Amino acid sequence: MRSAGVTVLAIVGGLLAGLVLSEIIGIVGMLVFGAAAGFKFLPVYLAIACGIAAPLLYRRSRRRSRPQRPR
Repeated sequence: MRSAGVTVLAIVGGLLAGLVLSEIIGIVGMLVFGAAAGFKFLPVYLAIACGIAAPLLYRRSRRRSRPQRPR
């Protein structure tokens, strides 16, 4: 259940980060080139990437944080 929560938070966070990054790229492009610049569907792509990466990284961090059994 925690993995699902982590995935949903990653998708929402990726979408928000993509929106902010897209706006920053657009503003810089307008200032530097005088024309709109940017990537089409950047927030969607970033949300998908975060949604895929979050469960993998969460599982990896949970595996490393377990205490080792003495041999």
